[in-house]
Amino acid sequence: MNKNQLKSILRNAVMAALPVTVAGCASDPVTDKPPVSTDPCRGPVTRSPGHSEITAPVYSMNVPLSTTECAKLCQKLARKEHDYEWSTLIGMENFKASKCDTKLDAQGQGQLSCTADYTMVDSDYTNAPGCYSPPRPMVGRMPAGLHVEPVEAATLLGDYFADMAAMETAAITAFRYLARELEAYQAPAELIRLAKTAIIEETGHAQLAGLLSQACDTAVPHVEVADFQLRSLFEIALENAVEGCVNETFAAACGLWQHEQAGLEVFRAVIGHIAEEEIGHAALSWAIHEWVMPQLTASQQAHVRQAQAAAIEVLAQKFLHEEHPLVRQAVGLPQQAEAASLFQQLRTHLWEPRIHC
Repeated sequence: MNKNQLKSILRNAVMAALPVTVAGCASDPVTDKPPVSTDPCRGPVTRSPGHSEITAPVYSMNVPLSTTECAKLCQKLARKEHDYEWSTLIGMENFKASKCDTKLDAQGQGQLSCTADYTMVDSDYTNAPGCYSPPRPMVGRMPAGLHVEPVEAATLLGDYFADMAAMETAAITAFRYLARELEAYQAPAELIRLAKTAIIEETGHAQLAGLLSQACDTAVPHVEVADFQLRSLFEIALENAVEGCVNETFAAACGLWQHEQAGLEVFRAVIGHIAEEEIGHAALSWAIHEWVMPQLTASQQAHVRQAQAAAIEVLAQKFLHEEHPLVRQAVGLPQQAEAASLFQQLRTHLWEPRIHC
């Protein structure tokens, strides 16, 4: 599916949903910092036992890791297991790695195995007035291991644009990592080229969102992403299927919607430009999906399709929350009924024909 084909599907979905006037496209940034006790958007901290059995490749390793290095990597991989969107995990305590071992194969690459026990520290979102779960539009592909340092916003719009700038900034790294992985697995040259183009485009998006944030007297949040680690084709396919074919595709549709509905003229111009390029990023996701899926086993393909279906259902549930009316009107976010209509259009004409095939 090329960009023009996807754009036609998305635009038709938006036009079909417009008469019923999408709350939408949102996701929570994953954070590793515990909330302050006065945070009204977080509930009480709870603790529960956690356990992980980890087997993972370790790349670019010339010698086996020391016991300490092995334990640190084991902890990183255990934390990564919980780095999914809308996770309530805010930390790990009393982490203990046992049976931690790394071995080299004939090519000099390593395999790590370990058993980890720890205390999971969680804090649920409260959905209290002024809090949103998820709070913001998802404006791009999100990398694993994302941490966004919150900033103090002067206005509601400043808060919105600061989150937008953070998500666009995170997407730069996501596409940089994706391009490296496509090169490592000798993907078609056109896919690699498009991924590298997306890095440049996301950089522009982050700059535009940052200017909007600063215009509202709000600083751009500091964004940190975990170090690059080459993943298996299955891991790449799984993330791409959810982040790209579901979340990023829906974000592109939301951008088209906002371009039609935003009351703030300068934002309408910005989101129109961003949406056009985000459609290209979503189309790239579908092209990667078509390239990588035949290389997976039948069980892996089934797992990917199940993950996509689950991600769609999660999105449907998350649209029960709306932005503050002033923000929603300024940036053209849809209301619940509109969100349901747009979502159903995409489910019927885009996702279901391609996921349940």
